[in-house]
Amino acid sequence: MDKQGEGRGRLRGYLLVVLASLLFGLNGNLARKLFDERALTPLTLVECRMLIGGACLLVLLGVVQRGKVLPPRRSWGWLLALGLAMAAVTYSYFMAISRLPVAIALVIQFSTPAWLVLAEAIWRRRWPPLPVLGALLLAGSGLILVTEVWQQRFLRLDGIGLLYALLSILSFAAYLLLGRRVGRDLSALSATTWGALVAALFWLLVQPPWSLSPASLRPELWPALAAVGILGMALPFLCELAALRYLDAGRVGIVAMLELVAGSGIAYFWLGEALAADQLLGGALVMLGVGLLHYEELRRRANGPLPPAEVSSVGPDPEGAASGRPGQEEFPRQPT
Repeated sequence: MDKQGEGRGRLRGYLLVVLASLLFGLNGNLARKLFDERALTPLTLVECRMLIGGACLLVLLGVVQRGKVLPPRRSWGWLLALGLAMAAVTYSYFMAISRLPVAIALVIQFSTPAWLVLAEAIWRRRWPPLPVLGALLLAGSGLILVTEVWQQRFLRLDGIGLLYALLSILSFAAYLLLGRRVGRDLSALSATTWGALVAALFWLLVQPPWSLSPASLRPELWPALAAVGILGMALPFLCELAALRYLDAGRVGIVAMLELVAGSGIAYFWLGEALAADQLLGGALVMLGVGLLHYEELRRRANGPLPPAEVSSVGPDPEGAASGRPGQEEFPRQPT
């Protein structure tokens, strides 16, 4: 491909990631709107989101893989674990935004890659490189500013909402680690499709359709449910997958942080959720920290293959993403 064609491809990739980020940001605010109006519970919404989004992705998977959609048997156990992690991360996120401002819940969950790197450093009993250490300090400082733990208003934040936000960090970390393992055998599209369907099946067992409240099945809510499943999961995920054809996973991860800006901006104009100046600064610091992690990942890849002890935990299977082997691209982050 010539330089002009490569430039057009990169622009197309960036536009796709921006569109995905806007849709993910819209999804959180639409969910919060439904919770505020007491139209749906977080459990019902996450159940419908996984079912509708997973069904859409399954149709696409059948087209892409020409009907060969079943994963190999050796992956079934890992897919089960991945699906349960997806069920947990989406439910905990929805519960968090039902009790906290959308922006605060987003910032807390977005800090997950930084805590994964910190956990890896503790596990290996070694200091992380200076850029990674700087990213951890930025993310930690940003969280302190966003939650304003030194002010009295911190006590007015919903304690259960903060607990669910912390649970979303743990479940998101589990999702990333399991995604890296599943990514050894399956493409990101296949893994996410089956993970979403496993998550949907889990919630259908927890809350069977016949136990749903009649108020949750009102026809006027169907467009919102379809929007959460299609616009809030299937379509933005497909945009990120398509972007990986033109951009490497590190750049996709950096641009995808626009979800935090999009989600906060939509919450301000649509829901009237305003953040103080120090909270805005905190959100920016978290974005800088996570962006620095992705940048360091890009720099390391440019310098050649990494020894096993130096592989970052920012995203699953980074070596596979760099190699360009079919089915081994980096597993995208969990769509919130």
